[in-house]
Amino acid sequence: MKLILQLLLTYLTFLAGITIVSGLGPGSVVVNEVELNPSGEATEWVELYNSGEDSVNIGRWSVSIVEILPPSCPWTVSAPIPRETILQADEYYVWVGDPRWVHGNNGTVYLRTDAGVEVDRTPLLKDEEGSDFSWSRYPNGFDTDQRSDWAFIRSTPGRENTLRLVSGP
Repeated sequence: MKLILQLLLTYLTFLAGITIVSGLGPGSVVVNEVELNPSGEATEWVELYNSGEDSVNIGRWSVSIVEILPPSCPWTVSAPIPRETILQADEYYVWVGDPRWVHGNNGTVYLRTDAGVEVDRTPLLKDEEGSDFSWSRYPNGFDTDQRSDWAFIRSTPGRENTLRLVSGP
């Protein structure tokens, strides 16, 4: 009987450990919106969104943009998210690029943990507009890993992605 209780306690401890570790993992964080070619002198940015029910420590994760320039010449930038950045449930984090970056107006965005595990990525996105429109998951946070998850709509950094109707004069 004592052996059975020890095994049961070990099993429950193991399950609790898995639950705790999974709470520290990627959860439901996705790349939610991407601005690769902002208007004027603005800087490109990437919005992350936690569609899960638990907070996630995204500190030391990285956001990368990879662009394939003329035949097989990649341009890549990767930057870490500051330590101890906590993304609460239903919250956004906007990662802002460097205005000195010089590249074309397309790319694939990757989100990786500090261990290099890919959490999410976008399809190749192109933005030739230089406007206040960006590539956005629509509906907000929708992720089936399909190109159809994305819409080129008015930018909403740090807010829910919505289709806003534009009325005439």
